[in-house]
Amino acid sequence: MSQHDEQAQVGWLGLATIWFGGMISVPSLLIGSTLIAGLPFWDVLIAGAIGFAVVCTFMSLESVAAVDERRDTVSLATSSFGVSGAKVVVGLALGASLLGWFGVQSGIAGGSFAKIAGMSFGWQVSPAAASMVLGVLMMLTAVFGFKYLKWLNFVAVPCKVLLVVYAVIVAFQANSFDVITQYMPAADKRLDFITAIGLSIGFFSVGGVISPDYARHATTRTAAVLGAVLGLLLAALGLAACGAMLAIIQHTYDVVEIYSKLGMPILALSVLIIATWTTNVMNAYSSGLAINQLLHWPESRRRLATIIAGVLGSALAAAGILNNFMGFLMLLTVTIPPIAGVLVSDYWLARSYRRDARETVNWRGVLAWGCGVAVMLAFEHPLKNVLGIVAAALAYWLAVKLVPQHTAGVAANVR
Repeated sequence: MSQHDEQAQVGWLGLATIWFGGMISVPSLLIGSTLIAGLPFWDVLIAGAIGFAVVCTFMSLESVAAVDERRDTVSLATSSFGVSGAKVVVGLALGASLLGWFGVQSGIAGGSFAKIAGMSFGWQVSPAAASMVLGVLMMLTAVFGFKYLKWLNFVAVPCKVLLVVYAVIVAFQANSFDVITQYMPAADKRLDFITAIGLSIGFFSVGGVISPDYARHATTRTAAVLGAVLGLLLAALGLAACGAMLAIIQHTYDVVEIYSKLGMPILALSVLIIATWTTNVMNAYSSGLAINQLLHWPESRRRLATIIAGVLGSALAAAGILNNFMGFLMLLTVTIPPIAGVLVSDYWLARSYRRDARETVNWRGVLAWGCGVAVMLAFEHPLKNVLGIVAAALAYWLAVKLVPQHTAGVAANVR
């Protein structure tokens, strides 16, 4: 692929399709089923809409900066973290976390593939082998670059939507919508509304942070924002509603399980593979970009970095080692949302963004990020996801005001 192909620009529909494809996965239905266990149906939708709107807000702010500067997440962070600081702190956190979740998704896909193959067809398939093969195939799609991610989703998203919608239609064949609207959770399982909002924010907060990796290819600021809002908000809300309805009627949010029970193993496998593929390709692509920056490689070596990320993630999935490292992965995930706070504050709040930043480490950004991580670790409430972002943003703004940059005012041209 040429450099021109890699930087090919895309409109709002292409971006929205990529975000939509990343959202529509079997685990995405989990947020709806989780919330419906403690809230009535309409409350689930309202809490979800508020939480997803929060993610869309900081995601859009980051996306506009990415369009203006034509830079990915780690490159944008050089202004607020320093050249080496961005590559070590941001690149390592993003690269390791996304690589880990790539392995988790590949492991889930491989294990489910082996289980369905055995139950429905009598095939004896090794979960480790299935995880490795599926992981490598998903990685290869990401290797070819952004342009091919767009076309993958143009094909896959309609298929995924139809499969989820069909599962909901089948569920309603013996039930009316009144079952949904009249549903009330058990009194001892009631969920606090603010907690529900926090869970919704946490669901896609990491995806929001890496939005510059994709938004940098948008034709305009408007295209980047529309792509994020329409791609994330519609998919997230729609999947939450479907997950909630399936949990009420079928007592499970898992469409793979539903199709298997209906005696449709081919459809079950289709849901599993298509749903996991488009989500995991985004993990591999962004992990590759982060690793590329971490190793100080030029853009032309992004493919190799993506291959490294995909092979490592697939190998970890095949080894089953990630089952013992979920706590470590969750800790890494806690470190990522505050990065968004620092980036947004640098570009919009402190107005201190410098494209030509040269310092090795910008301690303002590192310390502000540390404040955000500390807040997230200190709080158990799901609202920690937004509190960590806000704390990091305010800490960075305060640090810039107390210790002004030597090149004050150079960010005036970004507006």
